[in-house]
Amino acid sequence: MSSLDLRRLHQLHLIDVAIAEIKNRAAALDPGRKIQASLQQVQSQLDEASQRLRALQGEQSDLELKQKGIDAKLQKTDREIYGGSVVNAREVENLEKEVASLKRQRGEIDERLLELWETIPPTQKEVGDLEAQQAKLKQDLSVHQKTVMKEKEQLEAAFRQRQQERPAALAQVPKPLLVRYDAIRQKAAGIGMADVVRNGFCGSCGTHLPEKLIESAREGRVVTCESCHRILYLSEGLI
Repeated sequence: MSSLDLRRLHQLHLIDVAIAEIKNRAAALDPGRKIQASLQQVQSQLDEASQRLRALQGEQSDLELKQKGIDAKLQKTDREIYGGSVVNAREVENLEKEVASLKRQRGEIDERLLELWETIPPTQKEVGDLEAQQAKLKQDLSVHQKTVMKEKEQLEAAFRQRQQERPAALAQVPKPLLVRYDAIRQKAAGIGMADVVRNGFCGSCGTHLPEKLIESAREGRVVTCESCHRILYLSEGLI
């Protein structure tokens, strides 16, 4: 096997390495999982805070209606007591008891409304802050996804280009060498060749190569790394 054949195989190998790298980068593209997780958490907090706010505001509305109802009853009772329409002492006594009960209810409502007036504004602020966080995260996610989509398109273009280059490189490699290369690729994560790097190491697995193996690679013979079993390629002037 000539060194020219190995050089041609190495050209094919470089294309295959580029394709593998493109696939790995594409698989590693993050659609924004961390932002989506934060968004989901904020959404959960917002739902809970909004529910609390609605409950507080609903309670406030109900109490204000009851307050108006009690005020109307008190006005009516006052007219009955002091307007002369009720003269019977027992009836007056009963109305006075009713007035006292209504005033107690009114006092309890007033006390709870004061609590609500103190509680609702901070809850409204909490909801507002969470809505702002949600909007910011949605914007961040949109920007991130657009960036990822652009990178994905670039990777797809690079992948198509490399795929178009491969048939021509493939045709230059002798069949027996190609068969051996493909067999190694199937067992070695799609990478069938490795460069001999400076100081005599396998550029793929990092194993230190025996000098005899390096000499064989230098002479253009097909030799493989004793560790990863990939075909070794020695660039001119590397060592």
